[in-house]
Amino acid sequence: RNEKAAAIDIDETAAADRLAGAIRFKTISYQEPPAGYVAEFPAMQSYLETAYPEVFKKLSKEVIGGNSLLLKWEGRDKSKKPILLMAHQDTVPVIEGTESEWTHPPFAGVISDGYIWGRGALDDKSAMCAILEAVELLLRDGFVPERTIYIAFGHDEEISGRNGATNIVSALESRG
Repeated sequence: RNEKAAAIDIDETAAADRLAGAIRFKTISYQEPPAGYVAEFPAMQSYLETAYPEVFKKLSKEVIGGNSLLLKWEGRDKSKKPILLMAHQDTVPVIEGTESEWTHPPFAGVISDGYIWGRGALDDKSAMCAILEAVELLLRDGFVPERTIYIAFGHDEEISGRNGATNIVSALESRG
């Protein structure tokens, strides 16, 4: 078809603020975590539930493999195969001793000069928040997808996804 999509009214400042908020959580994946390190996945997930209330009110949510999220948005037509949207919540560590080289601190989530600065701004909290922004807007408009949509947010992609993606795949396979 050659139809033009309807314009979508997006509050760009609010969307940028929500991404910056997600960046502020130290959701670092380490091969070997330093002593005393506690990843902030549960805190960030609580933040996401507040930032995207319709998503977490209307979609089913499972925590898989420790800190990965699997959301399910029921579609109208159960005969159609579902689709999967994916992103990951984790970031790589900051190389010790390089903090002074950062324009802004890596987990400050600063918005400056037209950019959102910090770990996850490009890889991959931006994709996670973009998916949540779209779903939140669609839910507010009363949209129901034709087919079921699964949304998977892994928590250990930066270290191969053995607990996150692997367990999400197993869960989905077990359900056909």
